[in-house]
Amino acid sequence: MLVGVRGEIDLFSAPGFRDYVCTRISPEGQFILDMSKVDFIGTAGLSVLDTVHATNVRDGRTWAMICGRPVYRLLRAAGQESSYPCFASVDSALGAWHGRTA
Repeated sequence: MLVGVRGEIDLFSAPGFRDYVCTRISPEGQFILDMSKVDFIGTAGLSVLDTVHATNVRDGRTWAMICGRPVYRLLRAAGQESSYPCFASVDSALGAWHGRTA
């Protein structure tokens, strides 16, 4: 399952972002959240990412997040860049899942 997000994620849009992503997570299989087209993400978005991560870990689902500069910047500022399965591209995430170097 590949879910793409774009635009800005702030205090006002974070609830919609959460609902959008959480209703698209398949109960089975792998999940990729493509955030490479996100222009801005605030700390409210980080809270949503925490929820998404916890849900996937709890359910034993393999997941990956494709991060653009704004997402990496927030994760770095929060000291959480290694807390999420971040990749530069869908191909690199799939390669990691299949034991290849992409």
